[in-house]
Amino acid sequence: MYVVFGNKVIDSKEIKETIEKNTEFKILKDMSKGSKREDIVAFNISVNIDILNEMLEEEFDLNELTEDELFEEYLTLAEEIATDIEEYLPEESILDIKSYKWDPSDNDIKLVMALTHEEVGEGKLKDVMKRLVTQVE
Repeated sequence: MYVVFGNKVIDSKEIKETIEKNTEFKILKDMSKGSKREDIVAFNISVNIDILNEMLEEEFDLNELTEDELFEEYLTLAEEIATDIEEYLPEESILDIKSYKWDPSDNDIKLVMALTHEEVGEGKLKDVMKRLVTQVE
């Protein structure tokens, strides 16, 4: 989907390919149309639990964490490492990311990611993110 980005147009497919090529994240779905705006790129993304476990094992003995504690650590870490995606996005981008689900059947954490041009502003991006998260829950 083509999206207005400042004074140019970008293709969400190109951003998807860049993210998948340069990060540990998989794009599950392009949610740009679901944003109901022509200036937002949005994706449902996931990261494998094994990747998160490797990182968490540096700080914790995973066997000592309760399932609830592990769940919180997974969601927090997934959001933290997802912010690294920003370095592969167009320069004037602002990004919002929310993790929302641990999916043991797929062995991953699911997140929603939305980005827009900085002119649109953080407020609009946060409003759109609320709508997108309700679409995936």
